Amino acid sequence: MTEVITTTTTTDPREFGHIYARAGSPYLWVRYRVNGHEYRESAKSADRRKAEKLLLQRQVELGVPGAFTPPDVRATTFEDLQEFIEAKYRAKGFRSTRRLGQLLGHLGQFFAGMRAQAITADRLTAYLADRLDEGAAPATVRLELNVLGTAFRLARKFKRVTEVPEFPPAPAPVVRTGFFERDEFEAVLAHLPAHLRPPLEFAYMTGWRVPSEVLPLTWDRVDFDAGVVRLEVGSTKNREGRTFPFAALPELTALLERRRVATDAVQRQVGRIVPHVFWRVDGTPIKDFRKTWHGACRRAAFAGTGPVRQLVRPQLLERIPHDLRRTAVRNLVRAGVPEKTAMLLTGHKTRTVFDRYNIVNEADLSAGVAKLAVLRGTRGAQSPAAAAGM
Repeated sequence: MTEVITTTTTTDPREFGHIYARAGSPYLWVRYRVNGHEYRESAKSADRRKAEKLLLQRQVELGVPGAFTPPDVRATTFEDLQEFIEAKYRAKGFRSTRRLGQLLGHLGQFFAGMRAQAITADRLTAYLADRLDEGAAPATVRLELNVLGTAFRLARKFKRVTEVPEFPPAPAPVVRTGFFERDEFEAVLAHLPAHLRPPLEFAYMTGWRVPSEVLPLTWDRVDFDAGVVRLEVGSTKNREGRTFPFAALPELTALLERRRVATDAVQRQVGRIVPHVFWRVDGTPIKDFRKTWHGACRRAAFAGTGPVRQLVRPQLLERIPHDLRRTAVRNLVRAGVPEKTAMLLTGHKTRTVFDRYNIVNEADLSAGVAKLAVLRGTRGAQSPAAAAGM
């Protein structure tokens, strides 16, 4: 690119900088060095006096601690931060890119077009308040702020921002405690379309994650000879492989055998290979089913129709598919499966998360006390104090 260097714009004998014309640009540009690094900026004007003023301003900023900001740092925008975090996810091969896009979408509604320097602690606090006022879940807002914080740290690493703003403390996530009793789960299944029942039954028995592990499951991961279904290393949330020996669970074996027969039939019908274990009626993969799920839960929560309809299972109104994972953990522990084995089956890497899912309800507590009563031989008998009239 052709440059025409003009005379220096400052009387400083060290010649702090120069003004020059840049081919293809209608504006004058300034060039100067700071700590051995050369910077170039457009004066945004063809007026030489304005270019001289810009160059002098940069020289004055150097004399005031913290006043000088490199041009590439000043130019960094929210969109640049977004590119940094997206590039990291691609490089790491993370499977949650869709979720990342959703989080960045919410952030973009507030910060789009804004320079990174303008995303201050005050604006972050305002964002937090606005999102909560909109009804966003505290855990979601926490994730959004974490994503933006990571993007800032990446930008600082690449010297595109000088500092990371102070982020407001996000509200503590609400720890869900939902799980399904067998009759509740069957009530919801009865109101779901036929193609959604098998994957949710599979999740109910295995505790595997519905969107990322159950729905993408393909037949090459199901080994009928060995009686196991496998998730390969890198295909799970924690990047570790997993094996579930379905041959030891007749109900699960029957489910997979039915799916194999149904898949063979739909392949003949559509004239192509259907790689997935769970699919829609035309053999295509199942994607988002949240609206259908919530509708089924709502219908299962009520008994009767019309004006005589009664809410008989209010707990189902708040149920989400992830509650099936909690249910599987609890069922395994109830069945006496060692916790370490249960963690391997469901794919829980840390004890902290497993303990959070291993929910105990009042019925569990009552069953525990009943066992104590049997041990003490007091079931159905009066205590010595009661017999004495005390």
